[in-house]
Amino acid sequence: MNKNNIDIEKTIELEKARLQLENRDQGGMTAYLVSLELPEDDPTEIQESLQELGALVRTLGDECIGVTVQKKSKPVPATYIGLGKAEEIKKSCILLNIDYVTFDQELSPTQVRNLENLINKPVLDRTSIILQIFKKNARSKESRTQVEIAHLEYMAPRLSNAWITWERQRGGGGVGGRVKGAGETQIEIDRRRMKDKLASLKKDLEKIQKERETQRKNRLDEWNVVLVGYTNAGKTTLMNALTESHLSAKDSLFETLDSSVRRIRGTNNMNILVTDTVGFIRNLPHGLVASFRSTLEEASKADLLIYIVDISNRSYKDHIKVTDEVLSQVGASDVPKIIVFNKIDSIVGEPQLPRILARSYPRSICISSHKEEDIRRFRETIIQFLSQNMVEQTFHVNYGDSKLLSLIYSHTRVLDANWTSDEGIFKVRMSKSVYQRYFVIGKNEEAQEW
Repeated sequence: MNKNNIDIEKTIELEKARLQLENRDQGGMTAYLVSLELPEDDPTEIQESLQELGALVRTLGDECIGVTVQKKSKPVPATYIGLGKAEEIKKSCILLNIDYVTFDQELSPTQVRNLENLINKPVLDRTSIILQIFKKNARSKESRTQVEIAHLEYMAPRLSNAWITWERQRGGGGVGGRVKGAGETQIEIDRRRMKDKLASLKKDLEKIQKERETQRKNRLDEWNVVLVGYTNAGKTTLMNALTESHLSAKDSLFETLDSSVRRIRGTNNMNILVTDTVGFIRNLPHGLVASFRSTLEEASKADLLIYIVDISNRSYKDHIKVTDEVLSQVGASDVPKIIVFNKIDSIVGEPQLPRILARSYPRSICISSHKEEDIRRFRETIIQFLSQNMVEQTFHVNYGDSKLLSLIYSHTRVLDANWTSDEGIFKVRMSKSVYQRYFVIGKNEEAQEW
C-alpha cells in the first residue's frame, strides 16, 4: 500500500471518529481546549470565552482535561495555529489520553482536516459543540427542525472526498485507481440529497411558522412580554415564578430551545402573556441565528422585552451587549425593554450595587428569583410599565403611502388591519417613546401627525 492510500485511510478514520462525536447521544469523552489570541484581542476576554467553551463541553457530559492559548499576529490559513503548537497539542493528547480537541473559534473544513492529520485526533470547533447541545436539547418539532437545518448547513461544505471514499468502501468499493472519480460522483449525489433534505426541512419550518403567526393573531388583544438574555441567566426560573408554571429550569446551558408562552396571574383586566426564549451566547453561530430566526422574531413582536441578566457573572456587561446584538439582527431594537439583574442574592459585601446599577441602567431592577417579595415587585413593574408607557392608535392610510406603511410595520404592533375602497385602517400598539419619535411632528424628520 502506498503512502497516499495510507494518508487517505488515516483521514477517513479521523473523519469517522469526528462524525461519530458530532452525532452521539451520550457524553463521557475527554476534551482538550485550544484558542488563538491575536494582537487586537483582550486576553481577559479570551480566557472568559475559553471558560465558556469548557462549560459548553461539560454540558455535553464531557470532561475538559487540558487547555492552551497561542499568541500569533494572524491565523495560519492552512492550520489556524502554528505547526509547532499543533505538535505540542499532539504530545499533550497522548500524555493525557485525550479523545478530541476543540477550538474556541470556527474552523474551515480544510483547517479541520489538516489539524486532524497533524494532531491525530478528531478536531471540533465551537460551532460544532453548540450544535451538539442544541440537538441534545431540542424537544418540539419546530426546534428539532431548526437544529437540523443549522446542522446540515454547517456540514454541507465539510463533505470531503475522503469521507465519501469511506462511504464507497462500506458499499464494497476499494482504495484503487478508480476511487477518485467514484468519490467525486458520490459527493455530488450526497450534496444533492443534502440540498433536497434542506429544502424539505425549510418547507416544514415555513408551515410551522404560519401556524405560529396564526396563534399570534389570535392573541392580539393580549399584551406580549418576552424574556430574553444570555443562556443560563435564569429566564425559565423567573418565567415559572412569574406565571406559577413548572417548566424545566436546570442549571445547564441552552436548556430552553422552545418558546413557551404562559399567562401572568392576578393582573385584573390586563391579559399579559409571557414568552420564554432560547438563550444567547457570544459567537452564536450565524447558522443557528438564521435557523431560529422565526423563534427569535417573537422578540420583535413583543410589547415589552425583559432582559434577564445574571449579575453574579462578572461578564454581565458583555452579556447585555451580546443580547443587544442578536436582537438587532432580528429587528427588535426599538422594542421597549426592562433589564432585570437576577441572582442579586448571590452578591455578598456590595450593598451599594443595586444603586450603582440603577444609575447605569435607569430602566432596571435587581431581584432574586427565590424571593417572593422580589417576584411580586417584578410583576408589578411589568404591569405598571405596560399601563403607563404603551399607547394604542388608529391610522388611516391612503393607497400608495408606502412611507407610513413602512413606519407602521417597522415600529408598531399591528392589532388589526382593514382595507376599504379608499384607505387602510390600522389599529396599532406602541410605546410612547416610539410614538413620539416616529409619529409626532418635530420629533423626527420623517414623522408626521397622522
